[in-house]
Amino acid sequence: MLDGSAPQAGAQNVLAIPAMVLGMWSPWLIGAAKLSAHIQQGFGTVASEWQNFVGRRVKEDIAFVQRITQSRTPGEVWVAHAQFWEQAIEDYGREYLLIGRLAAGVTNKAVSAAQCAVKDASEEPLRSLKAA
Repeated sequence: MLDGSAPQAGAQNVLAIPAMVLGMWSPWLIGAAKLSAHIQQGFGTVASEWQNFVGRRVKEDIAFVQRITQSRTPGEVWVAHAQFWEQAIEDYGREYLLIGRLAAGVTNKAVSAAQCAVKDASEEPLRSLKAA
């Protein structure tokens, strides 16, 4: 080669190895990218729901403080506290159930995507071998 002659067949085979290896890993990389997209989208949904919930609860907290400051009797303060905590417990319980369901959905989608990726990646070398 240094003398200007053409590369030998063995050298060409060595140069083809990186392309072959990249081709073998390609289905795995595509599957990993799809899996990552499913997970990112799912947790984006969870984060968005939680952010909306916190925003709603902050408004409730502010309304509670305003109601307390406008109360004129101990009975009004007691009723305000009772209603606030009753609503808070209900809201948080409902939200935790919803977040749990959303997280379970993310997990199910991620597992399905991972299974599909593994199946596709394991079948790809077989297709290549059958084609050759």
